Amino acid sequence: IDTTATVVDRQPDGDAVIITFEFAELTPERPSLLAYLIPKGYVTIDGASLTLTSVDDARRRFSVVLIQHTQEKISLGKKTVGSTVNIEVDEVGKYVEKSMLAAIGGRGENTQLRKMVEKIVESVLVKKGLL
Repeated sequence: IDTTATVVDRQPDGDAVIITFEFAELTPERPSLLAYLIPKGYVTIDGASLTLTSVDDARRRFSVVLIQHTQEKISLGKKTVGSTVNIEVDEVGKYVEKSMLAAIGGRGENTQLRKMVEKIVESVLVKKGLL
């Protein structure tokens, strides 16, 4: 698993249920995984791969909808508010991030991307007479 989250809300939606989860406060040992979560993307919760219906970065929350059939087949359908669940984010997002970091030279102050952005910003400022 990548981390855990807590069920913070369950709302009926016809025969379906909308379940909202919240990541714990961030720490250096537990960085945010929200960058890997996008609406209509995938997340694995307690072993079941599900489609995200919403992601709220500011509140560290995300939601999924379980149709009636899915509620009956997976354990998540029985989880209540306050329950802790295991989270695995989509591997494609991790792969893309790793590939991009390798292509632009990693993270930090002296990356190729940072140098390129600084050069572009400087060029624009010169053209506008601000530098």
